[in-house]
Amino acid sequence: MKINYFRNGFSKIAFLILALILFTAGSNIHGTTHTVLVQDFSFTPANINVSVGDTVRWQWVNGIHTTTCNGTFPGTSLPNGAAPWDSEISSSTPVFSYVVTVAGSYNYVCQPHAPDMSGTITAGGGSVLLTENFSYPVGDSLGAHGWVSFSGGATNYLAVTSPGLVYSGYPLSNIGNATTVLANGQDAYKDFSSADSTGELYVSFMVNVSSIQSAGDYFTALLPPTSTTLYTARFYVRDSAGFRFGLSKSTATQGGIFYTQDTYSLNTTYLVVLKVKRNPGTTDDEYSAFIFSSGIPSTEPSTPSIGPVTGLTNDNIIGRVALRQGSSSNAGVEIVDGIQVSKNWSDFATSITNYENIVSDSYELYQNYPNPFNPATSIKFNIAEKGFINLTVFDALGKEVQTLVNDSKESGLYTVRFNGGNLNSGIYFYRLTYSGNNGKTFTETKKLLLIK
Repeated sequence: MKINYFRNGFSKIAFLILALILFTAGSNIHGTTHTVLVQDFSFTPANINVSVGDTVRWQWVNGIHTTTCNGTFPGTSLPNGAAPWDSEISSSTPVFSYVVTVAGSYNYVCQPHAPDMSGTITAGGGSVLLTENFSYPVGDSLGAHGWVSFSGGATNYLAVTSPGLVYSGYPLSNIGNATTVLANGQDAYKDFSSADSTGELYVSFMVNVSSIQSAGDYFTALLPPTSTTLYTARFYVRDSAGFRFGLSKSTATQGGIFYTQDTYSLNTTYLVVLKVKRNPGTTDDEYSAFIFSSGIPSTEPSTPSIGPVTGLTNDNIIGRVALRQGSSSNAGVEIVDGIQVSKNWSDFATSITNYENIVSDSYELYQNYPNPFNPATSIKFNIAEKGFINLTVFDALGKEVQTLVNDSKESGLYTVRFNGGNLNSGIYFYRLTYSGNNGKTFTETKKLLLIK
């Protein structure tokens, strides 16, 4: 369901003028600032973790020092594409600031006191490493929009298809279009903003399967950042006394393929979450799959639909998501949409709470709390009678970025959890639209501010 944001007297021109004023007022928003004290022949703290977009600020305390990271002075190194720096830190130059724009490791020193006086900055791309809504023209090759084709010749290249998929409560639902993974065609991958090798990793996406075969084959997987062959987290569809999903860590001979006990329905949209759990000190990371037909738990369920799955293959850094068009004799046909790769379950889980003991006699949209927020906030609203609710977040130009609620709700007070982990810092708007069975309508829009 698409909402016209500019009806009920709220003209598009007026909206754009208001958005431009608010956006300009917030144009100096930036990421977190991390302060490093320069004193007593040491950087304190010497090792920090930051996100791309953050600022590192060196603050002089005493002595005469430098902060140097140019890749040529001994002990210094920085990621490709990152700007080098070399600044004196002393009573005459007490502060130096550096904005991190490239993920990776930065090793820096004080030139007069190296190698004893050194520090490390580890920059990640944030908790969301990839978001793909296929918001491109129908018929375009994915290769024109950041994906790389790597096998299958010129047969059945992966293309943008319409319509996009809808799954109530999923932040990437009903945005843009989709892609259809066929059989016996090109495969394609897309790189994460930064490769990942520690902690847990979650890959969420919507899928609607239109055909399956008894042999079965996998249609999505993960890859190292420099490989097109070392597939892991292979996710399958198969006809085995009903439609079943499957998961393997690697190949069938290196650990096996494990299928769901439950069966599923063709031409139905499901939400899939693949999880990678690293086990430090071993070479046997665990893989799991969670498959939902409605809703999204606000916290990770204790029991997955498949797994945990292990295998004999060695573990690798993960840096790509792949869509694979298998053989014509084995593979199914799947519509895939709303892919997100993230470090936290909360990055894609939107929860809605109904305070059932409260009977509402009004229609009201409340200001989100907290505001400003990073990366999550709560949005509360009242409805006096049962009706259809659409609660959507959109950017300063009126482009829809997340649909939080798109469903019928009973009278009451509701709270929706919104996570902006996949969005840039800035001013956004959220709009509540109510359509009652008695013909009553209600619309209200409010502003929220995301600061990372």
